[in-house]
Amino acid sequence: ITAIMSGFLKLYHFGIINALPKIIGVQSEHADPVYQYYLESNPEKREFKPVTVKPSVAQAAMIGNPVSMPRVIRLAKIYNRTSGRQAVFVVQVSEQDIMDSQLRVNRQGHIACTQGGECFAGMLQAKKESILNPNEVAILDATAHAIKFSGFQKKYFNDNIDPDFHIAPKPGLQNMPSFIKASGVKHFPEQGKPLAGGKLKIFVKATAGEIAQRLELQTK
Repeated sequence: ITAIMSGFLKLYHFGIINALPKIIGVQSEHADPVYQYYLESNPEKREFKPVTVKPSVAQAAMIGNPVSMPRVIRLAKIYNRTSGRQAVFVVQVSEQDIMDSQLRVNRQGHIACTQGGECFAGMLQAKKESILNPNEVAILDATAHAIKFSGFQKKYFNDNIDPDFHIAPKPGLQNMPSFIKASGVKHFPEQGKPLAGGKLKIFVKATAGEIAQRLELQTK
């Protein structure tokens, strides 16, 4: 978030943009030192205190004592002052919200990881708190590909997430992937052994046809 604040401030000072957008930070309730700091409405009474993190599916955000906290505080003050209003916010979401949000966006064809799920959950929470207005456009920052944290998604589907995460899988979101191996294809790509030429064309056409058939799509 420091990089984003710093970047927008530079764009503003260079005259590339004429207003600073809202920036909304999101933290899990299992790792929320920044959120806890800004819970105090009076800036003069705020005191940063590290927190002991609990297991989080958004592992990249499991930081209880961020070394960049002094920079966050300094840049947020500059950003708000330059904006002429409060423009930096922080919201808190649950681990349940993170996983449910990740699966919701991925069901729509996206490829969000758990950090992306946390981001989407934060947008929904910001709407609940009226930080984000209906006429505003939100741009979400997802940090990794879904495959990097696919283990949590698989555990959610199989209903075997560790109790420490406090996540109860919802049947409507347990969308196990289908394994497709088109019939009549003799050669399949393997790790370190990609297909090429005619073999690749046969594999792609047959596999695409199988997918289209399962989705009840028309093929040409």
